[in-house]
Amino acid sequence: MEERSHEPLRPEAEVDRLEERADALGEQIDEVREDWEDKKHDPNVPGAAGDPDRAERDLPPEMDKITPGD
Repeated sequence: MEERSHEPLRPEAEVDRLEERADALGEQIDEVREDWEDKKHDPNVPGAAGDPDRAERDLPPEMDKITPGD
């Protein structure tokens, strides 16, 4: 997390900071979207290709039960 000083920012500086954060977030979204698209086409990723039955069958035993708080 970035550290901020206690000095008030000039409005232009605040706009620049917010634009930089928006750009960084946009890049992260693009990376996650790319990763998801790759996983949807990978038959080794259960559930990503739209086969929920296979996804549930492939759960490890400790994940195959519902516990309180889930």
